[in-house]
Amino acid sequence: MLHFLLYLLMAIGPRACEKEWSGVWFPQSPENKNKSLTDSETSRSNDTNQTLVNHKRIPMGVENEKCDDAHKNLGIDFDPYDIRHSTVYMCLDNRRDYRGDYNMEPLITVYDIPDAYVALHKCMNTSIQYAERIPTFGTHRPLWPRYGEYKYVPPQRWVHNSEHGAVIALYHPCANKHQIEELKLIVKSCLYRHIITPSDLPSKDRPFAIVAWGALLEFSVLQRDVVENFIRTYALKGPEQISRDGQYDHLLLAPAQVVSTIDDDVLCPKHRKRD
Repeated sequence: MLHFLLYLLMAIGPRACEKEWSGVWFPQSPENKNKSLTDSETSRSNDTNQTLVNHKRIPMGVENEKCDDAHKNLGIDFDPYDIRHSTVYMCLDNRRDYRGDYNMEPLITVYDIPDAYVALHKCMNTSIQYAERIPTFGTHRPLWPRYGEYKYVPPQRWVHNSEHGAVIALYHPCANKHQIEELKLIVKSCLYRHIITPSDLPSKDRPFAIVAWGALLEFSVLQRDVVENFIRTYALKGPEQISRDGQYDHLLLAPAQVVSTIDDDVLCPKHRKRD
């Protein structure tokens, strides 16, 4: 019955579980697209060090020491050089609280993001906070992570990957170790554009999560077909279809390997051999 409901959900599309758009427009809403920015809006942009030139964002993928070079001022999100920050990828709770419940159904949340929505880029001297516990879209850093498996990547980085069509596999550090390894194998065999990282964002009830642009799958116990169906349905949906690698690679454990093509023409091939 569970699988039937999930297949039905995938078939009828995202509006079956969508959330009403309540996000922030950038540079302004479509209703005001012919109006210039007000003085107060310009002031707010300056306060956050976001320079609006003809309503364009800070360029992505361009290393800039004053903004983001993927090396300096990283501590505002996560400092890979500071041992005190390592708690985000360590299990500090009782593992039994995260062991999973086979009776708890997977949860899919889909946001109906307007086509006119554009995500901000923010420099490393400005913090980024998200309204949702696990973000699937929103403001992010100009430089995105290289694809692959990490010891840890902060959301301020991987949200940019989701904008490029990638999927991000999150697992709580206290989740079942065997299922963590199985999840890694599944994601790595599905597509090149992936980020795998531990995270304290998943809940105790559902310690695993798969993120795509505007879509989120949370689950308690790993089921291969559920993960693969989600990836086939929601991967490669970001507004910027870019397959080239990023510049950020701190704590990268295993670079992603091409599965079908560099553009992921075939998602989750049925007969791909596991690594």
